[in-house]
Amino acid sequence: MCGRYFFAEDENERLMNLLAGMDGHPMAGLVQLREVFPTQMAPVIVAQNGSAGVHPMRWGFPFGSGARVVINSRSEKSDCTPMFQKAVRERRCLIPMTGFYEWRRTASGAKTKDKFSFVSRAGLEKGMMYLAGVWGEFQGGYAGGGFEAFAVLTQEADAQMRPYHSRMPVIMDSESLKKLWLFAPPQLPYQELRRQFERPELIVTRAG
Repeated sequence: MCGRYFFAEDENERLMNLLAGMDGHPMAGLVQLREVFPTQMAPVIVAQNGSAGVHPMRWGFPFGSGARVVINSRSEKSDCTPMFQKAVRERRCLIPMTGFYEWRRTASGAKTKDKFSFVSRAGLEKGMMYLAGVWGEFQGGYAGGGFEAFAVLTQEADAQMRPYHSRMPVIMDSESLKKLWLFAPPQLPYQELRRQFERPELIVTRAG
């Protein structure tokens, strides 16, 4: 969790602005603009020369020697997990989307076929919501013939999310928090950032 998210429509003005921010990038044409699955390419907002830039990145940090990826990072321990501890200090990002999907679970934790979409109320009003994430360069990054990848930060589910999953993504609605997450210096203790995390109201809709 979060394991799938979506953009409602490619005519969305904010989405068009994101795409425009990637003009000229060799991987921009591979960006997925409908339902986004792990390992697919998606637009990600990063700090870039003192302002916000948009990069196309793969969803999931590579893990091991095979094709496995890690798509989420538990925010409670991101700063002490070897895979993420450098990224959470130096390479934080925002993952834009319309909303994310989750499936209702049984009492034993098994996933059912009941699919729901989740959108923050502010995201619904603005046409876009943002999750906190981290990113990294792998195999030398794009400049070195490799790639960039991102992972979504998660936290313990609150009451509105708990009927569907025990975890939920870290959603950032306020502009001040988004700026802090992107631009806070590496010296700022990670726990100071965590204390600012929000739990916005979610609009839940059956999706299938």
